[in-house]
Amino acid sequence: MELSEIRRKIDRIDDEMAALYVKRMALSAEVAKSKAQTGKAVTDGEREREIVYRLAEKSPKELTVYLKELYDTVFFTSKAYQSALIGRTSKTVEELKKLIADGFTEMPALATVACQGIKGANSGVAAQKFFPVPNIVYVKNFEGVFSAVESGLCEYGVLPIENSTAGSVLEVYDLMRKHNFHIVRTVRVRIAHCLAALPDAELKDIKKVISHPQALMQCGEFIKNSGYLSQADENTAVAAKRVAESGDKTLAALCSKECADSYGLKILKENVQQSDLNYTRFILIKKDLCVYKGADKMSVMTSLPHEAGSLNRMLGRFSALGLNLTKLESRPIAGSDFEFMFYFDFDGDVTEPAVHNLIAELENGSDNFVFLGAYKEKI
Repeated sequence: MELSEIRRKIDRIDDEMAALYVKRMALSAEVAKSKAQTGKAVTDGEREREIVYRLAEKSPKELTVYLKELYDTVFFTSKAYQSALIGRTSKTVEELKKLIADGFTEMPALATVACQGIKGANSGVAAQKFFPVPNIVYVKNFEGVFSAVESGLCEYGVLPIENSTAGSVLEVYDLMRKHNFHIVRTVRVRIAHCLAALPDAELKDIKKVISHPQALMQCGEFIKNSGYLSQADENTAVAAKRVAESGDKTLAALCSKECADSYGLKILKENVQQSDLNYTRFILIKKDLCVYKGADKMSVMTSLPHEAGSLNRMLGRFSALGLNLTKLESRPIAGSDFEFMFYFDFDGDVTEPAVHNLIAELENGSDNFVFLGAYKEKI
């Protein structure tokens, strides 16, 4: 047959398949009504396996894998349609509905904020972007920020979550599982590192640079090309302070210009990061669930079954609901047999029923689901 004739036959089959698909979805709607009345779960894995096995027995062996993939998609769209019709709910969805009914408020202008590091740290810069008048309380490490918020010492906390050059701040992601908090805002801060040393030091004197591990990664090419030794420190500001107190002309810090000025350091070279488009994304956390006006992004974390296709099915839920997934991060669960927690950032209106259905489905389907927050990102 000519290719054109083959395609005409495929078109006729596609027409028949589309018509049958519409009929199948109509029956799925009837199934949804029944499940809504009985409270049965939308997902019925045993039923799905029975269907695929029955159909695979009647099909050529070389098509078995492709048949399963086709029906995985059919099952997924059917379940998404059923969930939309049923309008499932969960603890988080009910809490969000109450917030929606009460009305979202504006971000406050004054706030007590926990930041990691000391004066001059980039987290302090982020805090000033979040609030016109922040009262910043500096703590030693990232866990200290979570603890300060969780204990009520500070109402808010600021934490770096990812950098456009060095990637995710994995320590923060690992701490997310340990502490109770909610994200209420995010902001991107442009990070420009300079090489700063004692006032009487010259570029030729420098042998070693110190800074936060993320800063060292962001300036890795400069460090390598310069032949410097490098050493990680708690924070860029801590590194600058350490250089200022060292009396060592061979030691330099990677920090911001403002930070160098704060500790009386001499800037030997500016913009030593790999990219001029070097941004760190900071999250603003609060203990209680709170949604401020303008929220159009959400973050959740959940575990998935340790089986083939579980992540693909999860991603398909976002696609079917038309939700743009903007970030996916996985972290191993300590003490488990290769199990992972997955962190999802996605665009979405927290008032939309489709978003409520997704949250309810995720929460009801996992013992490890956490709604991290609904927020707006400042750029």
